[in-house]
Amino acid sequence: ALLGLTPLRAHRAETSLRREHESLLVEWARASRDVHRLSLWLQAIGALLGIGFTGLILYSFLSAGGDGGSALLLLYWAMNLPLLGHSLALTLQQYPPLRSRLARLLEPLGAPESAETAPISRTPELTGCAITFTEVDVIAGGRSILHNINLDIRSGEHIAIVGPSGAGKSSLVSVLLGLRQPARGVVQIDGAPLTDHLAPSVRAAVAWVDPTVQIWNRSLLSNLCYGTTGQGTSECVFDSNTLSEADLFETIARLPDGLQTPLGEGGGLVAGGEGQRVRLGRAFQRQHPRLAILDEPFRGLQREQRAVLLGRARQRWRQATLICITHDIAETQSFDRVLVMEQGRIVEDGAPAELAAQPSRYRKLLIAEQELRHLLWEDTNWKRWRMRDGQIESS
Repeated sequence: ALLGLTPLRAHRAETSLRREHESLLVEWARASRDVHRLSLWLQAIGALLGIGFTGLILYSFLSAGGDGGSALLLLYWAMNLPLLGHSLALTLQQYPPLRSRLARLLEPLGAPESAETAPISRTPELTGCAITFTEVDVIAGGRSILHNINLDIRSGEHIAIVGPSGAGKSSLVSVLLGLRQPARGVVQIDGAPLTDHLAPSVRAAVAWVDPTVQIWNRSLLSNLCYGTTGQGTSECVFDSNTLSEADLFETIARLPDGLQTPLGEGGGLVAGGEGQRVRLGRAFQRQHPRLAILDEPFRGLQREQRAVLLGRARQRWRQATLICITHDIAETQSFDRVLVMEQGRIVEDGAPAELAAQPSRYRKLLIAEQELRHLLWEDTNWKRWRMRDGQIESS
């Protein structure tokens, strides 16, 4: 709720949330009232039954010729039976919530462990991994998000994936990360089926850059070293080229404590583009990855800087298999192969130059991007502002 407070106010949804909250509170209050009412009725019935049985026991005892002293002792113990029963009932009422709490605490411990499998090799001599999708369907929430995906990616191949928002681009790579499971078809890595047992070793050999990759409220150094073989910054084998290749020197100079400056939860203390470069730097720290996944990796950065960082990433991972998902169609022209996705399907697959030279969906996307850029930056009807060092400049 705290993380969602700002978008809640941005969408002016306070009244809707307050109404929903009020309806939940009314429902909970009504349920609590019904429980208390039922509890009072049961207690009243139990008390009446206890008094009735006590009177019956005492009457039977006196009718059988029991003496007065014994009758008083019997009355004392008989009157205590309802109290003991009430204590037992309260104890039983506490059992369900205690059992639920214990089950929630023990649930992670009871999760099935992945079986030990031979991890995919990660040595400097090996190139990237080969990937094959065969008639793969992925269903989420009862809706098909990937349909009949047939794809062969050679070892060490660099490909780009483009398409409109919601086309299934991120869903495609989420299958490789083990975040989604195919409902039909087979995914193979180096000829081996990508099962739950193999997925952990595949993830260990992946360098992944995505705006959703978490930046922790720790120092910049800790964030760069997070996920490497060492468990702490003291054990981190820091690559000296990471800072320069990820363009982090300016960020370090701006931070008050340099590499030891906390970045805030979700990277809230650095700009969006700086956070993306931190994510890229963390990926550069991966030792000998065989698969690099770049999903909108340079969001929030200038066009020229995006091109430079993409070139560095491709050079750094030149032997790895690389998949780049982007909405910047122009930057995909440097790739040897591009996939165009629409509505969960691969509609085009080929060299960018060949697709751009013929009537194709890729060509339409490229032309639409060029027209939009012309409209925004060359049309005199638009007023343009630029942000530089926290200041707005009119251009």
